[in-house]
Amino acid sequence: VTQSVLSCTKNISGLYGLEVWRFDQSTGELINSPIISQGDEESHGVSERTSSGMFIQRTTQEADPCSPDFKSEARDAFERLTDPCRLDHIYPSNTRPGVGLAGLLWSEASTSNAMKAVRNGVQSIRGVPSIRRFTSEIKETLKESNDHIVWREVNTLAQDPLQPYDERLQLYANAGFSLAAGIPYDIHGSRGIIIFFANPHMNHKILRCDTNSRLIQFASQLIGASVAVHEPLREAELMKSVRPVQNWRRLRTKIMAFIRFQRPLMKKRRRDRSNSFSPQMRRSNSFHLGLRKVRSFVAGGMRREMSFRMMCEVTTRVKKDIATSVNDAQYALKARGMKWWRKIHGGNAGIPPPFNFIQCVWTFIGSMTTHAILSWMNEAIAARSAGELTLIFAPLGALTTLQYNLTAAPPSQPRNALFSQIISMFTVYSLYQFPSLDSWHRTALAPAIVETVTAKLGIIHPPSGASAIAFAADLYGIEHMGVFLLGVCVAITTAIIINNLSDKRQYPTNWPILRAINAMYNSSPNGK
Repeated sequence: VTQSVLSCTKNISGLYGLEVWRFDQSTGELINSPIISQGDEESHGVSERTSSGMFIQRTTQEADPCSPDFKSEARDAFERLTDPCRLDHIYPSNTRPGVGLAGLLWSEASTSNAMKAVRNGVQSIRGVPSIRRFTSEIKETLKESNDHIVWREVNTLAQDPLQPYDERLQLYANAGFSLAAGIPYDIHGSRGIIIFFANPHMNHKILRCDTNSRLIQFASQLIGASVAVHEPLREAELMKSVRPVQNWRRLRTKIMAFIRFQRPLMKKRRRDRSNSFSPQMRRSNSFHLGLRKVRSFVAGGMRREMSFRMMCEVTTRVKKDIATSVNDAQYALKARGMKWWRKIHGGNAGIPPPFNFIQCVWTFIGSMTTHAILSWMNEAIAARSAGELTLIFAPLGALTTLQYNLTAAPPSQPRNALFSQIISMFTVYSLYQFPSLDSWHRTALAPAIVETVTAKLGIIHPPSGASAIAFAADLYGIEHMGVFLLGVCVAITTAIIINNLSDKRQYPTNWPILRAINAMYNSSPNGK
């Protein structure tokens, strides 16, 4: 891994350093892969190398004493991140998705893969050649759009009151690692993410140019392949160490089988040899034959006694194995119960700090403006339809809460809000096609199906479950669905306008559809 990092990162413009995290499928956690930095590579021997879990290409300007932007606090935070000899060094511990910088970038990268799932679902539709042609045309453009790297402001993530407190994330912000980008990799099922830290003071055009972005993309895949090959190498070494034992077992089995089957052949040969003797010789050897019979009788008794003894030993061994298995099962059940009980007591995550006064004012203005527009629209629709059509304000209230309080969270993004509501409407409409289902059946099935499908596609949106219950419980008719989707579009438009007026907010964080359309436009001849 260290050799791959050294060979790939020396020509990346504006790179401070990087971290490598692999995703463990069994525990659902992100595990840091240690890397030897350039200073450690030159100063330590092979057996004395230590790693801080972070590869450093160069020191940040805030932590560099020769830089005009030098700050002593930044230098202290930089050394706590990169110097494992310090007593207060913060090692990168295992983290879960959504917690810390690695968890946040991993969650955002996972949600961005939902477009691939939707594309694959459209390609699987049969009998619609026009959709197939369309997806085949934008296949390459989507691939090009995925190469776009999103650089996140680490200071904004560290100051977000809605994120769990993470000391390492705060040190990133204080040490000058202000720009970070997470590039995921998937090498034959081995998944993970590479976090690149860039210099925020350099020219952004050079940092975001196509050459630099493609180099970062290919470097992340090569580093990911180096991490993924560790598990096959370990399995190969284990198989190599076990192979002599297995060969000896096979040889022993063959020898025992040869001895076992050789005895009847030897007895048959002796019998044939005795039958070939003359009668005189048989009478002369009658005494010896009697001795042989006595010996065979005694040997048969001894064999029966040995077989009985072996059966007793096997029975005792089986009883011990069963008792050991029962004890292991009891221990595993007890350990799982204790782990469950510890989880109930909660983790060590800190309580997120509250919003400051200015952010509360922006939340109040945005929420009030959006609901004022929705209320006016509801009155107009009710007047034109003679009171038959109205808006459903409960899911819309939850939507505005996400938009103005969890602005950077994936569930509040327009893609999640719109697509998840469309899936919710389609699910409820499909359930209404089964007249045998009662209202309580639909109320239980609709949110369960919607939450599962949106989680699989990576477009989780809590208000979609609320709208599914509202429509499935016979509170509103099918004709209200179009009006509700119109209200969702109005809420998204209002949130985009108001949130971006604040210097501390950005909504949405990305536009996957617009990037795909832009890539398609640039790849077409003459821009047509």
